[in-house]
Amino acid sequence: MHKVDGAHKHEDIHAVLRKYWGYEAFRPVQEDVVRSVMAGRDTLALLPTGGGKSLCFQVPALAMGRMCLVISPLIALIKDQVQRLRRMGIPARAITSDMGRAEIENALENAVHGKVPLLYVSPERLSSDLFEARLPRMPLGLIAVDEAHCISQWGYDFRPAYMQVQEMRLRVPGVPVLALTASATAQVAADIMEKLAFPAPNVIRGRFHRPELVLWVSRGEDKNGRLLRIMHHVEGSAIVYLRRRRATVQMAQFMRHHGITAEAYHAGLPPAERDRIQKEWTEGRIRCVAATNAFGMGIDKSDVRVVVHTDLPPDPESYYQEAGRAGRDGRTSFAFLLVGPGDERQLRERVAASFPPLADVRRVYQAFADMHGIALGSGLLEQYPLDLQALATRTALPLTTVAHSLKVLELDGKVALSEGARTPSRVLITASSRVVHDMRVGSPRFGPVLEALLRLYGGLYEEPALIDEGRLAKVAGLTVEKVTALLKELGRMQVISYKQRSDAPGVTLLEPRHDAQRMRIDPAALAQREQRAIERMEAMLRFVNTDRCRSRELLAYFDEPDPGDCGQCDVCRTREYRSIQADTSIVASPLTHYDGPVNAMRWMKDEGVAGTE
Repeated sequence: MHKVDGAHKHEDIHAVLRKYWGYEAFRPVQEDVVRSVMAGRDTLALLPTGGGKSLCFQVPALAMGRMCLVISPLIALIKDQVQRLRRMGIPARAITSDMGRAEIENALENAVHGKVPLLYVSPERLSSDLFEARLPRMPLGLIAVDEAHCISQWGYDFRPAYMQVQEMRLRVPGVPVLALTASATAQVAADIMEKLAFPAPNVIRGRFHRPELVLWVSRGEDKNGRLLRIMHHVEGSAIVYLRRRRATVQMAQFMRHHGITAEAYHAGLPPAERDRIQKEWTEGRIRCVAATNAFGMGIDKSDVRVVVHTDLPPDPESYYQEAGRAGRDGRTSFAFLLVGPGDERQLRERVAASFPPLADVRRVYQAFADMHGIALGSGLLEQYPLDLQALATRTALPLTTVAHSLKVLELDGKVALSEGARTPSRVLITASSRVVHDMRVGSPRFGPVLEALLRLYGGLYEEPALIDEGRLAKVAGLTVEKVTALLKELGRMQVISYKQRSDAPGVTLLEPRHDAQRMRIDPAALAQREQRAIERMEAMLRFVNTDRCRSRELLAYFDEPDPGDCGQCDVCRTREYRSIQADTSIVASPLTHYDGPVNAMRWMKDEGVAGTE
């Protein structure tokens, strides 16, 4: 097993890169970040979507021979990265809100004893007694804070649980921090470094300017018609982002009707279906995915040629992350934003609705506690399945109000929300080998299932194994239902820790359950967050309505150096088109001499952009 050793001599970072990833060189800026971290400096890395953030902490962890603690709020992404690392022979582990106490203790003990080079932790777990008791004994060489904008109240996805990182640093002095994010304004970047207690500013910026990505805002009434024209103009893989789950299904059906292979993707689909769609799209068997923003995190596909938004994103950060999934291979790609009448009004209404009245928030909190039988003062750090529709029915509130009420509770630090992430069943043996042996040979009831477990899965005493109840049932000669019941009973007897597979989104209580009517939510802080959401929305609308180059407008928002006009967005092309129209000698010349401008003219007429319709 890969062993973390505090006295381990540093390996060459390029040797590590070749050994585990098979790459001969880092991407631009990656090596600067890695060397800064290896030198022990606190570092803020601003790398655009697809910039390879994970290598910036994975390589140093393996090169230093000391453990890297990775803090991330994205449970699905954590699980995906851990699975990839383990397939590469790197025994990474994760501690998330869906794990039981025995599993958490097992992972932490392995970390303390130097058996885990990378330990992924969701931020709400930092304050747990189990974690705090073992933190000083961990052979830490680096703390990586992913999605670091979540620590800033100026950021677009503030998470109060991230505020515990600064306090945690005080308990492990001398361990450098690497903060990573794909999008941050200068104000957010400064706030991140202050909140993480950097002794001195140290920002390493990736290249946010994407000259290969054509930004295009298309206006008109018939969005579906414009989408079809885009799909006929641009060959290759595509993502179409929509706001509602039902709309993704309708859009996929519409595209299939017009001969385009397409599937709908959203968090409400069964995990096996989500996996199938992502795999077939990645392999090129499906051309287009019509998706909510649940699709995209962790996607390893460089040849996406076009990303289309059919609804206005709430802020430039969300837009840039999603649009940036196109063209990661450096080839010309397109990001289209389809705007129709009433879109601006609808966006303003959506942002206003995302901060519901306190009475509704309390009503949702009470209904959730009642549904799960959570007693007053209990439930701390426990995860409960989330059924939004059932909550909406119970509270007689619209589904969107319920969802926004839960988000308000998260912004206030009362709960942590997690999207549905595929979590296979897991078993860890917690009893002694003698107890297990005696039950295995002496219990007609439990013997067959224990025998099957030990035959099929190795290392059950050391760490949890992913199990398949159907396979166990075949070997034990029992039904799946019987095997599941016996595993649950063995769990209650503390012979094993059994976590049954779960695909549902969840809610973790970060504070013991409150009396809903007396629960306090800071109104000033909430009003401040609402004002910042409005400011980010206004910035998005300025991007849509600007009369200057789209790239310049977007990069100015992120305080990036002015690259000059891109010459290829709809604003730049409209300007070029009008100058051509004004020059009669050019119009009279052979069209073949001016293929670029002429194609731009045809494109704008097809798409109806910038007043040409």
